[in-house]
Amino acid sequence: MGVKIAWLLPNLHVTGGARVAVELSNRLINRGHKVSLLIPAGRNRLLITCRADVIECGARATNPFWAVPLAMAGAIHALPSVDVVLGSMPPYVLLARFLARRRRIPAVNYLMNDDVHFFDDRTHIRNRWVLSLYRFMARRSIRRGPIFVNSHWTAVRCVTEGGSRPFAFIPHGYDPTYFHPEAAPHEDGVIQLVVVGRRERWKGFDDLVMALNSIAWNEHPFHLTVISQDALDLSSARFPYTIAKPQNERDLAAQFQAGQIFIHTSWFEGFGMPPLEAMACGLAVVATESGGVREYLHDGENALIVSPREPRSLVRAIQKLMEDSDLRRSLAKQGLADSLDFTWDKAADKFEKVLLEITSDANAHRR
Repeated sequence: MGVKIAWLLPNLHVTGGARVAVELSNRLINRGHKVSLLIPAGRNRLLITCRADVIECGARATNPFWAVPLAMAGAIHALPSVDVVLGSMPPYVLLARFLARRRRIPAVNYLMNDDVHFFDDRTHIRNRWVLSLYRFMARRSIRRGPIFVNSHWTAVRCVTEGGSRPFAFIPHGYDPTYFHPEAAPHEDGVIQLVVVGRRERWKGFDDLVMALNSIAWNEHPFHLTVISQDALDLSSARFPYTIAKPQNERDLAAQFQAGQIFIHTSWFEGFGMPPLEAMACGLAVVATESGGVREYLHDGENALIVSPREPRSLVRAIQKLMEDSDLRRSLAKQGLADSLDFTWDKAADKFEKVLLEITSDANAHRR
């Protein structure tokens, strides 16, 4: 008999935690479980297939922070009959616990990043009082378990901030149906670089532009493909680039498959799926030491890893791969082999196992 699951999320967008929730939910549904995703009204811009029931809660709000209290009020009445409630991001974790107590069912915090310091770069939260309130909620959300984490780095950050020891470790994955090598013609002498661009400062996109601006294009000709749904400012770029806005996973994979070198520039990441997907598509990877990527990236073996927020180190690694085709092919070959250990089906195996364990224990206590 399948488990009934409700997952509270801040949005259903194409990237980040929402994508993780959808990928895992789809696979649980294939295995006979029932999943509902509860989100604030108007926050559904998902571009991938979702088989779960999507329930929009509360009234629509233009400002995402107003959407939080409205969604919390709506979720109290919208939550269906379920066996377990999951929350991702602090306000929704606290709401999941409140709803679970009312129903006498377990609540889980699926922690995917350093939630306490997630907004420290002030891209989204500029008011220091609001930021302090958020940090207070974030610390409250990790005090109690059970907590699932996506990497050892996330687990360490959780405990460092006074949180409970995580109950389960569930790394993310990729879908080999879409993400695999594809022979792509490359213009002679022009290296094809690929990056996923985000407007949050901690994603490090400005560091990349600064780094690439320092490369003498006549000596190292290259073209950059920026995969992004955000409105990015590339006015300072002194190199050729294209902005791609994929509409589904097949489009996303095609952008990776057309490249030779993938660049990851985040200051920190709970896991970081794009470098893994790029590896699965046969690209050599240059990445910053951002935490969670260390689950699958190994410096000098399947990637070149540099310090975050250091454009000079980044450009040296990129130029090294531009100049050394043998190293580029070696890293790509090993990366492709290592990526096979991280698929969504394997992640779903672990996810299903721990959910069944938690719900079974809860049923035994009720009896």
